[in-house]
Amino acid sequence: MSNLLSIESAFLSNANVQTALSLREIRTAQRTLTNGQKKKFEQTLALSKLVLNAVNWFQSEEGKRVCNEEGISWTNEEIGNKVFGWQKSFFYKVVKVAKLDETVIDTFKTKCDQAEANNQDANRSLEGLLKFAKQSETVAEASGNEGEETGEETGEAEIEIRTATVLNFTYKKEGGNIAVKIDENGTVKTSNSIEEIQQAINFLINSINQ
Repeated sequence: MSNLLSIESAFLSNANVQTALSLREIRTAQRTLTNGQKKKFEQTLALSKLVLNAVNWFQSEEGKRVCNEEGISWTNEEIGNKVFGWQKSFFYKVVKVAKLDETVIDTFKTKCDQAEANNQDANRSLEGLLKFAKQSETVAEASGNEGEETGEETGEAEIEIRTATVLNFTYKKEGGNIAVKIDENGTVKTSNSIEEIQQAINFLINSINQ
């Protein structure tokens, strides 16, 4: 976890707090989930190539001839629904992904690996890949046009990182609650002072030790 304040790092490093929050078990479960998502994503990429081959066959002269002989007349949307059982939006995502350049896909996967190594949700999905590919295309166009004219450097496409809350801590007491929220990027949201947060942490630790 990055971007944590020293007081937050100390809080999450406390053995009693780690036990109370089951942090070790949570980290293990997160790694298992990430590995499962990675495997599923790779399988979907392989599936997309097979689907594209099937679509190309339907659009080929041979495919059209066979369909005509059998009295079959399907649109692309009907192919997606009747052959694969998918709704229009997902079917077209699969086909679009299958047509992407392998370099774009490899770059996306590398960036996902880097983000996940920092405990960030990189949105390793068809939707995330297509957004990244579109952004990469925009960056490439800017680099080939505006960049040449102005001499300015253009940035790289970035993956979409979903920000989830990893700690939501509220201490209810007279005179006003003490609340701290931390997302997986380490961004802290609180309206309380360090002293008030320390008071809440001390209360939690003392309660655990009782």
